[in-house]
Amino acid sequence: MRMFFILFGFCAVLFALSTLLVYAFLFRPTLLRRKKKAPEIFEDVPSLAPYLTELRAAVDSFHRMEKETMYITSFDGIKLVAWYLKAGDARGTVVCMHGYHGSPMSDFSLAVRFFHERGWNVLLPHERAHGESGGKYLTFGIKERFDCRDWAAAVDRKNGSALPIILYGVSMGAATVLMASGTKLSENVKFIIADCGYTSPRDQIAHVLKTSYRLPLFPTLAISDMLARAFADFSLSEYSTLDALAENKIPVLFVHGDADTFVPLYMSEKNYEACKAPKELLIIKGSPYAVNYALGRKEYEKKIIEFMDKYAVKKVQG
Repeated sequence: MRMFFILFGFCAVLFALSTLLVYAFLFRPTLLRRKKKAPEIFEDVPSLAPYLTELRAAVDSFHRMEKETMYITSFDGIKLVAWYLKAGDARGTVVCMHGYHGSPMSDFSLAVRFFHERGWNVLLPHERAHGESGGKYLTFGIKERFDCRDWAAAVDRKNGSALPIILYGVSMGAATVLMASGTKLSENVKFIIADCGYTSPRDQIAHVLKTSYRLPLFPTLAISDMLARAFADFSLSEYSTLDALAENKIPVLFVHGDADTFVPLYMSEKNYEACKAPKELLIIKGSPYAVNYALGRKEYEKKIIEFMDKYAVKKVQG
């Protein structure tokens, strides 16, 4: 009996130490809002070096443009903020959900110009626990999917439910727009662009644990999930893009770089296979994580235009 209590005490101490380590070195830096403002340009990404001048010009141009700040309150009481760039005689609105610890400009500065020049309003939400929005914890799309749904509804209210909507996300934003397809979305959402989206929070964290941290999945993943439940009120495995896509009827353009090691290509391939709606998968050769628009712009924009013409433009009956 004494040996049992010694062993039990040892296991309890080991579990407590493991929990403290996971909290300090994985949970806090991963899920907690960062004090440092997210960059508007990822200047330290080597593959973006040839595009930095254009990226800086795009960001400067955006900040000089006349825009509106929009606000909504999330289903769980968080104040959310977005920038709204209106186009004259607008053809529709693009809702752009940025990625993990990113910002609207870091992921969409070039795309904003592309859409706006073609007569599309652009809505750029700051995801919960990012930028100007409230919230202490991000949830990898689990709660953000409802924020995305509510931003689309806010766009409908603003435009009188008259204009088509495109949901566009990068990285965590891509997982968010895909998960949002499993919610009751506005009927005006005509298609989705999912750029380097993962399949679930659990899958993505498991991948990072193996490739970046070199840590065993057990008990690290179980402790991470326990902490997510305790502090941020969600589970890493409670929902996934695969769950949403099995029921989704909205066309999806999947985009991924074949040199992406952070969110591996196979995750977009799994999302593509799970999607029952009209779909295409665009693979950008040689592109690493979350820079597909800059590196593959010509084919990327061509594919977006094809989707616009096919799904988001009213056909004139002859």
